[in-house]
Amino acid sequence: MKILLLEDEIMLNESICEYLEIDGHTVDSYIDGMEAYENIQNSSYDLLILDINVPRMDGLTFLEELHKLKIHTPTVYISAL
Repeated sequence: MKILLLEDEIMLNESICEYLEIDGHTVDSYIDGMEAYENIQNSSYDLLILDINVPRMDGLTFLEELHKLKIHTPTVYISAL
């Protein structure tokens, strides 16, 4: 499974990536919402894992913008809220 991870807490990002990769998944990870948004238009994913509070474009806005582009990928939100 190809997964996009958007999480700005570096240690948590690395831990999630490591866990998913050990399980055989391919993970593209980002700590910045705008960077993830700019790059998602060049790739397709089976799953998005999005933190809500990240720099430059929060996870909720990120998903709203993807829907405008007709990208409807299953999504899981993670947050400390």
